[in-house]
Amino acid sequence: MASYAKILGSSTPSLAPLQPEMDDLNNQDSIVGYRIWISWGAMEQTQGSYDFSLLDAALTRLKTAYNKPKHLIIGLWMYGQQGLNNQDWRVLPLYIQQNPKYGASPVAGSYGWWGVSSNGRSTGQWAPSFYNPAVMDRFIALVQALGNHFDSDPYVEGLYIQEDSAIAEAAGNSSPADPNYSDQAWLTQLERLLTASTAAFPHTSVLEANTWFVRPDATVALQEWMLSNRIAPSAQDTWGQSAINTYGTSHLADGMQVMLGTNAAGGIGDLRPKTRAMMDVESDELASPRLTSYGGPWTPLDILNALNQTYWASHAFWTRFAPGATYNGVPVPTASIWSNMAATLSKNPLIHTDYPPNYP
Repeated sequence: MASYAKILGSSTPSLAPLQPEMDDLNNQDSIVGYRIWISWGAMEQTQGSYDFSLLDAALTRLKTAYNKPKHLIIGLWMYGQQGLNNQDWRVLPLYIQQNPKYGASPVAGSYGWWGVSSNGRSTGQWAPSFYNPAVMDRFIALVQALGNHFDSDPYVEGLYIQEDSAIAEAAGNSSPADPNYSDQAWLTQLERLLTASTAAFPHTSVLEANTWFVRPDATVALQEWMLSNRIAPSAQDTWGQSAINTYGTSHLADGMQVMLGTNAAGGIGDLRPKTRAMMDVESDELASPRLTSYGGPWTPLDILNALNQTYWASHAFWTRFAPGATYNGVPVPTASIWSNMAATLSKNPLIHTDYPPNYP
């Protein structure tokens, strides 16, 4: 199961918004765990002082509150979808935003990020400047602290680095773009982060949603590098097999096309026999009317067929909708309500759950 809510920095941090989701795991023996999103700002309010208490509480609940223990995937939420206000540390710690050593932003006197802005503030999607080595140094320190705290627990299943396209879009495709951004700079720092992540988590899967950079050659390079460095490929858009059969793979994320060996930018062929994908199944794929031109939203069974036939997925993280839920004002399809979805998942397991030989 995948968390619908996110844990962001707050003066009153609480696990309460996620507890109903986690409770739906009880007596669902075919659902082995929970992927949780948590931001940098929720774990490091002041430099070098880390607070993992909410993750500890979630892990304890998963291990002890249900008929069988469940595993935890720690997902690092890396960007902001809403405007960044003054003194806003929900995603990015204030010590980064207040120190010019972390690089200029579009807003005078604010540092360490880039994105859409107007009238002296961020107004839309933005992201930390992870392509700046000074910013990445601090994020790597967080990952190292996480590994020291969690890697020894066998119920911590993975560390999930959120999609790289969020940083490329905020810094490389904004108007104006960050003059210090380049795909190569971001690729270099991302490989640093992933190398540090596997070192910090030697007993735990590390996965990266390599969706796209500004240009596809960096995506190809990263996907091939990941294959040789024990990084599981992921994506945050998982389409149904019916759409893939009808429309092909050109609508999939660049990184997934590289993994399948179908990317026009090149690559070294089909990577699926050598790695395993860990896929997000998001709200849009299960419930959004905007995908009707491709036959979506798709049923969980249609997506399961894609996970087994096309993606060769070892893990899937399914968005949970409660009974009576709506999405963008439209009722969620009955098949995608959690109780119905869980029954479908239990009858149609993933089949590519063996680990590649370069895993510990």
